[in-house]
Amino acid sequence: MLNEFIGAVLQVLMFMLIPFIVYLIQHKGVKGFFNYIGLKKSTPKANLLAILTCLLFAAPPLILTLVNPDFRAIMFDPNSITGKFRQMGFGTGSIIILLLIALFKTSLSEELFFRGFVAKRLIAGLGFLRGNVLQAFIFGIIHTILFSFTTRDPLFLVVIFLIPSIGAYVSVILNEKMANGSIIPGWIAHGLANVLAYGIVGFLL
Repeated sequence: MLNEFIGAVLQVLMFMLIPFIVYLIQHKGVKGFFNYIGLKKSTPKANLLAILTCLLFAAPPLILTLVNPDFRAIMFDPNSITGKFRQMGFGTGSIIILLLIALFKTSLSEELFFRGFVAKRLIAGLGFLRGNVLQAFIFGIIHTILFSFTTRDPLFLVVIFLIPSIGAYVSVILNEKMANGSIIPGWIAHGLANVLAYGIVGFLL
């Protein structure tokens, strides 16, 4: 459990490193960095919509896990995140580790870099629509490439591209249009979707 905590902290810091270096070079100081990457107060409406949105992101992989044997085999693979939770079994320790991985190691680190840095810079340079589409495409492609090392199943790879891409696109709308540039709504949607997917596949199916 301690190793997972340290790993989560290190990953968050690592994903903040490039934005921090860029900001330091551009602004000759650290003041305002958190605002620069969107670590600031959100709005209640955006947060509520983010909670509802997480259900849309978690539902497709869960449904496919239930109805598609090939998809289920990938999700149950002992080398996958959900497969590792299945091996651990349900318990206090495994729940804490799940929360660390789902809320911090994956979702927070990715939201800080991709929505807090990449999306904001692309939108500033290309405009909202083109910048948002491009960051969503990049996010989906990266997930697809990473999972292509473990499976060649075309359905799985299409889903792995579409869900992160759509999630990234919607998160930026919530962040930039409804939360004054805060990345908190995107983090909520991403983190809760991970918790639901990891928890249900890992402990309940």
